[in-house]
Amino acid sequence: MRSLNTTWRLVVACAVVSACGGGDGGASASADANADATTSGDSAVTIFTADAPKGGIIDASSPEDVAEDQSSEVVGLPDGFVWPDGLTWPDGEAETDGAESDAQDDAKDDVVEDTGPVEPDVPVVEYDCDNLPEGPFSLTKLDGPMASEDLAFDPHGNVIGSNDKAIFKSGYNEEPQVFVPNMKFRAGLRYLPNGHLVVCNNNKGELVRVDEEGVQHTVLTGLSYPNGLTVDMDGWVYLTEHDANKVLRINPFTGEYTVLTEAISSPNGVTFSPDYKTLYIGGFSGKKIIYAMSISPDGVPGKLIEWATKVGSGWLDGMAVDACGNVYIADYGTTKILKLPPDGSSWEVFIDGSTWDGAYLPNLQWGSGVGGWSKTSVFLPDGWNKGVFEVDIGVPGKPIPYP
Repeated sequence: MRSLNTTWRLVVACAVVSACGGGDGGASASADANADATTSGDSAVTIFTADAPKGGIIDASSPEDVAEDQSSEVVGLPDGFVWPDGLTWPDGEAETDGAESDAQDDAKDDVVEDTGPVEPDVPVVEYDCDNLPEGPFSLTKLDGPMASEDLAFDPHGNVIGSNDKAIFKSGYNEEPQVFVPNMKFRAGLRYLPNGHLVVCNNNKGELVRVDEEGVQHTVLTGLSYPNGLTVDMDGWVYLTEHDANKVLRINPFTGEYTVLTEAISSPNGVTFSPDYKTLYIGGFSGKKIIYAMSISPDGVPGKLIEWATKVGSGWLDGMAVDACGNVYIADYGTTKILKLPPDGSSWEVFIDGSTWDGAYLPNLQWGSGVGGWSKTSVFLPDGWNKGVFEVDIGVPGKPIPYP
């Protein structure tokens, strides 16, 4: 087949909200000058790679901006998409290192179905949503790994966490190694589809993107206590701005963002339903409310509703969702994780950490299935003691973009 630069087939989507008409549900603003942005007039694009080793989003407006040491597949273009100047199918055949697959023989006009981000080779997990294990569960403390407010998993079998002074990576039951030194923060972090880490630096009021080498790239500044964040399957970041009562949808390469709502007092934890059509937000205000709003494929928010009320003590912290659609939320100050069914009609104490003296459970994440981090276990940071707990609950989490 003909390729873009070398052996590329690419998934292309708009990087700037105005470019494709997406995200018109609120105000839009530009990032700080330090943000990594590549534009071509009004036609900036983001390229989402489907199977490159580093996956996910690559910001590009010309072929020269695309790294030649990766490979991916074209999986379709947005409706109304127009190639910007300099980003076109070049003439001539791509060089190859050997026999080509049938897909590589396709004509340049052919596209294939979007298969989504490629996951590592992880075991298939069987589970029955109607017969899940019942809590409350107790905690098992791991030896070595470090995390305080939140944690995430890279594709190499490491958990990523912080001691509030730097970011560390640790193998399962292994001692932590410094990943990003001198980064003081105590808030959320998640992986993008391309293998970069996004971090809420609440101390500086910034959203920061960290590449695989540990280099920091400032995405957005001037935020009022950025706290929780989640990432959709296309690589958009959804962030709670705790002290401004805002929830933002952010392009992590250009810093362009849309305000989804300003109607939640002290928004904190945030997560998606398994189909990524509903966004859940917990309020850290004592009102005991979990909010929800629909999100269209192009990022336009629906009506904000009070999805669940009278939940826990009211100081609702980090959130996660399992593959069956059950919602889990940390109840700040109680050392408990609460579980709600997909309709939000009730809640129960699902994980009880009260037997661990001095423990604090601000968040939880499912294991990646790589390097001993079981896909049916949730892993919880110990906020005060900077450790990691494990609880095997017999069901995996919702699909995530990476790993």
